[in-house]
Order: sequence, then structure tokens, then C-alpha cells
Amino acid sequence: MKYNVRIYEDSQGMLMINVPDEIFLVIDLLLSDVQEDGSKLWLDLIDKVLSEQSSYEELTGNACTIEIKYDVTKIVNEYAEEDQKASCLIETTELKQILLMWDDAVKNKYTE
Repeated sequence: MKYNVRIYEDSQGMLMINVPDEIFLVIDLLLSDVQEDGSKLWLDLIDKVLSEQSSYEELTGNACTIEIKYDVTKIVNEYAEEDQKASCLIETTELKQILLMWDDAVKNKYTE
């Protein structure tokens, strides 16, 4: 994996994630939209693009929209303040890996 990603439980037992600043909106995507429900819906669309069944997919959750293309995915925070950066880019394969890591962390949290 290209990015240094750390998933952990905070003092209240909630799953949290640290990612590099360049992909900062992955945090909003996971904590606001994916949460602990799992990322199947998100992964299904990513896989559809990566397998070239589709050239583009888009999905909007509670806070973020992802615009999936084969090479890169744009994450947009729909509620960013005027002085905040509202989007970031991440390689689609890297986002898929992070989502899979998140799902593993959720599974491990509830099977212990």
C-alpha cells in the first residue's frame, strides 16, 4: 500500500483512522458514510470500474460523494466550509485497499 494508514479504537471504543493529509477526506468518507456498516456498496462500485464493466461510477453518502474512475477516485465533502478544501484524489486501487482494511477492522472489533 502506498499510504501509511492506521485504524484504531479510540478511548470510547469507536473505530478511527489516520491517513496522510493528501487523502484526508478518506476519514470523512469512512467515519460519516461507511461507518461500521461495512463498505460493500462502495466496494461493489469500485470493482465495477476496476473490472471495466463501467468507466465511471458515482455514489453519495451522508457527507461525501465519490467519483470513481479506473485510475483515480475523487472524494468530495459535500459540507466543506468555504475555507476548507472540499475534495481530494486517491488512486482507486488504494481506496479499495483502505476500504478492505476498514471492513477487516470492523469484523475484528465484533468477533473478539
